[in-house]
Order: sequence, then structure tokens, then C-alpha cells
Amino acid sequence: MSTARPCPCCSATHFRELPDHVRHHLARCRTCGMVFAHRPPTAQELEATYGSYPVIPALSPITKQRYLELLDVFEGYRRTGRILDAGSGSGYFLDTAMERSWEAHGTEYDPAVVEACRARGIHMQQGVLDPTHYEEGSFDVITSFEVLEHLVDPATELAHISRLLRPGGILYLTTPNFNSLARHIARGRWNIINYPEHLNYYTPRTLGRSLRKAGLDVDRIRTTGISVMRLRNSVVAPTKAQANADPGNADQVLRSRIEGNPVLRFMKATVNGLLTLTGMGDTLKVFATKPQ
Repeated sequence: MSTARPCPCCSATHFRELPDHVRHHLARCRTCGMVFAHRPPTAQELEATYGSYPVIPALSPITKQRYLELLDVFEGYRRTGRILDAGSGSGYFLDTAMERSWEAHGTEYDPAVVEACRARGIHMQQGVLDPTHYEEGSFDVITSFEVLEHLVDPATELAHISRLLRPGGILYLTTPNFNSLARHIARGRWNIINYPEHLNYYTPRTLGRSLRKAGLDVDRIRTTGISVMRLRNSVVAPTKAQANADPGNADQVLRSRIEGNPVLRFMKATVNGLLTLTGMGDTLKVFATKPQ
């Protein structure tokens, strides 16, 4: 029988299993409150999960606009001109960064994806984020989009990120929010909870603690968005769920309508402000900096 995972936030070994999520092996740390899968996945389970992991076929115009807005923020941190996306997937964010003359670096597991990114001029490393591949403090910006929840050892990932950021550099990170309104509604049926794909479930408090433990200063944590599609799929459990990148799904249709309507954009900003105030949005979005 495998040894239980320690808490990925504070490393404590005392936890309480969550009755609503027994089949996903979820527990809450008795020391810091972090929710995580206490059973470490086997290599076979991980291979079955990620062996045919979906790749987003194209970058939507709305997502590209969000990337450009992020890059506008990152301009204030440009010194070396180097940016790293840890777990860069198809590399579309880094493609956009190169359009702004950033020297783009990324990491990814799939060798075919790695080669495709290299062919487009992205400096790629295959596998986990390994700090020995880079000089310490060599990046102005590091990003991590929906990666932390997948990792067996997220604390080490954050420590590596901290090591690679230059003093004054910035990390932008996103991950699902366990305190989200959708999770409170769907409870045990919330489909973000999916072992062994997702192993770590942060809240603003536990993510802030993890970042500070890694030596980073938390500048801002927001919790934004309510996924209509995910909530519907969690509660109704349709026979075939649409991929999140499918332009015909409920989320993408709503995004398109909001983007083209100033009134809806204002309403979205208001809702996101309330979700951040209450800490109940679907997604945690964090800006953290390396101390000078």
C-alpha cells in the first residue's frame, strides 16, 4: 500500500478525509486547511490519464486578447526580455509573447508538442521544470496556466519558479479555486475534482501561504469566473461533455457575446469583482513577485 502524501502546502501528515470526495481520495490538512489527494497516483494511473491528453487545436481570438492584456502588464517587468511558461501546452501564449519580442521559453511533456514549439522558435525543455537547465534569476516573467493542480509535488515547482525569477521579477499563476461557488453548488459532483488528473485544490489562503513559503511576495489574488458549462455538466452530468475549447460550448458562446457588448462587459467586471471580494470565483489568478 502506498504511503500517504504529505500536505503540499505545509508538509503536515495529519489530515481528515472528505466524505463527499472519498473516491477521489481527497483530504483536508488539519494544520493549514489545504485540500489535496492524499493517495499518490501510480505511474500507470498517470500514463492512462496523460497518455492521450487533449491539445487545444487553435487559439481563440478572445483568449489571445487576454494574453495580450497580460503581456501589457509584463512590460513593466521587462529587463532581460526572457519569459518562461511552465507547462506551456501547445505554446500559444509563448507565440503571442514572441510577437511582443520576448525570448520565449517553455516546458512540456509531450515530445511531439515540444518539437512543434521548437519549430516555431520557442526554447523548449521536455518534462518537468528543471532549474538546472537555466541560470538562476534569469527570467523577468514566469507563467503557469492551470498546472499546479496536476502536480504530485507543487511545492518544489514553486521553489523552482522562485529560483528562476530574477529579483523583482513576476509570476502569474492560475489554478482552480476549491472555494468556488460552483463547488459549493455541485458538492461531490463538481467535475473539477478528478483523480488522478487533479491532486491539489487551493483556496486564496492556501495558495498565498504556498507562494510565501517559496519565497515570493503575493501582490494580488483574484478569484474570477463561473463556468456555465462546467456547472451544468457537474450537476446534470450529460452523456457527452463538450471540450472547453469547443467554440460551440456554452462558455465560449457566452464569452463571445460578452466580448462584443459593452454593457455585458461591465456586468462581467462587476460579477468578477464580487467573486474576488467573496473569494468564490472558479479560478484563482495570482500575481506574485520575487523580493528585490
